[in-house]
Amino acid sequence: MRNLILLILMTFFTTIGFSQMEEISESKETMKEGTFNAIVVELLNADDKVALKVWKSFIKGYGAKAKKVKRSKEYLASGAIIGGLNNSENVDVFARVEEKGDDSELIVWIQMGEFYVSSGSFPSDYTAAAKMLEEYVIEVAKELVNIEIEDEEKKMKKLEKEMDKLKKKNVGYHKDIEKAKEAISKAERNIEDNDRQQKEQTSVIESQQKILQALKEKLSEM
Repeated sequence: MRNLILLILMTFFTTIGFSQMEEISESKETMKEGTFNAIVVELLNADDKVALKVWKSFIKGYGAKAKKVKRSKEYLASGAIIGGLNNSENVDVFARVEEKGDDSELIVWIQMGEFYVSSGSFPSDYTAAAKMLEEYVIEVAKELVNIEIEDEEKKMKKLEKEMDKLKKKNVGYHKDIEKAKEAISKAERNIEDNDRQQKEQTSVIESQQKILQALKEKLSEM
């Protein structure tokens, strides 16, 4: 079921979301090294923690590890190899995640030697970088679905626990009924015994009354 949901989501983002290309743009952005051309990825409904978590995992797929740049918010992934970019030779990828209310954005600077990728100066490299970031957006979308699945699974477990409690109570109620039935059966037997004992006691009392009456008559005849 999870794989099916992810497949549907990937198809949706591939056929609809990326056709508009609203998620990815470029602009001059400032980082620790200076102000350079950057690629900006808008991530709707994804907070900065999710965006950064996915980026750290995603960039590993390109043979690089994102490391925090000291005294900055950027992460540097050195030696990344991105197919179709810089003739598939190593590049340095700087990235920063910015929180935008309930959304976030990933700002990426791709350094090729002394230059940074831009659509104007390096159109084919920019296309390769944009394609890579489209895949990143899909990974973020998948992570958001996974988070929703985890939340729903937690709700499901809670509901199942409540159901288990109800089932246990139901078993308890049946046991109470069985105990009550046994108590009623015992009480009915006790009633029968009591009725029999009352009859026997009535007979004894009647016999005693006869004896007492006889003695009284004997006394009156003296």
